Amino acid sequence: MTEEPHQDVRGPQTPSTGATDEEEMRAARIVNRFDLRRIIGGLFVLYGVILAVVGLFGSDEVKNKAAGVNVNLWTGLAMLVVGGLMIFWALARPVVRMPRSPAT
Repeated sequence: MTEEPHQDVRGPQTPSTGATDEEEMRAARIVNRFDLRRIIGGLFVLYGVILAVVGLFGSDEVKNKAAGVNVNLWTGLAMLVVGGLMIFWALARPVVRMPRSPAT
């Protein structure tokens, strides 16, 4: 019985590229900018503004269609809150932490 050589199961290791702090900060900003929470939050805010404006300035007939409840206004306000919370979450807990800049 022959013994096989030990294989590393961790996968390929990436060597250190020697990236500067400026390059690391730029990469972290790009990753955080395209965070899905920001995109979804932005869409919620956009559609929330549209619905709130339609709810405020739409015709009375459309406003009171649902048993006297202005559905567009309430849905728009709810979407604004959800979108704001998503954006706050993305800003408060970023995907990639920004590296500390060297003290000058």
